Amino acid sequence: MRVYAPHPGAYTRAVTAPRVPDGWLIAAADPAGDALDAAVEDLVGRLGAARSAAAGVAGAPPLGLRAVELAAASAHYVCAFEGPAFLVLDPGLRPVASRHAVLRHAAAGLLWEQLEGLVDAGRLRALAAAGGRLLASGLEAPAAVDAVEDAVQAALRVASWREGPLRAVASMTQVDVVSTLQERMHAAYVRFVAATEPLVERQDALGEDLVAALRAFEEAAALAGAGERLADRIGLMLPACDEGAAEMAGVHLTPLT
Repeated sequence: MRVYAPHPGAYTRAVTAPRVPDGWLIAAADPAGDALDAAVEDLVGRLGAARSAAAGVAGAPPLGLRAVELAAASAHYVCAFEGPAFLVLDPGLRPVASRHAVLRHAAAGLLWEQLEGLVDAGRLRALAAAGGRLLASGLEAPAAVDAVEDAVQAALRVASWREGPLRAVASMTQVDVVSTLQERMHAAYVRFVAATEPLVERQDALGEDLVAALRAFEEAAALAGAGERLADRIGLMLPACDEGAAEMAGVHLTPLT
């Protein structure tokens, strides 16, 4: 038992996914610089137009609104009103009449809300900081050092992803992106656990600073979700999202066929 680790759940063992080339990750990345500014400005304009269109249909402004993109399709807009009541607008800002389309976009929006709660940039950066302190505390096992370094870099990539201004859009392509990035953090953490098993057996001989740093890193990893695959957690959420989408379709403001 890893006595210095009060979070045994952090050691969830899972078969990691095959390595994925970075090409498609780069293609799906947010723009940068002036292009990012233009994309954010465009998004703000589209959300404003969707809000006005929704208010025109409902007779009152929506309480909340989310742009939802399925794969390579143009964004639809899921709008919430008091009641509760909902309205899904197509890319032309017209009410969607297809129940199937409403269900798909509503479920995607609900999934994104859950994902926002699972991916915590602050906890990911805390994991990276704890990893830096561990590396500075005298950790010498080469495999463990490599694993910590990889986990830190992956955690910072996921945190940067989460903090991007375009995360206001519920993009199913971006679900694939963050799942892939988090998979790399998880895989690195699994390697760290395996590489540090020998330290557990002789932890009485380790320095206090190193033991404290190991404990802090593992606690931070547990809070950041590094011990579990994000893809697995997403899979568990899908039935509830589908159920919630059906409820939303049941109170859609315009008729569905």
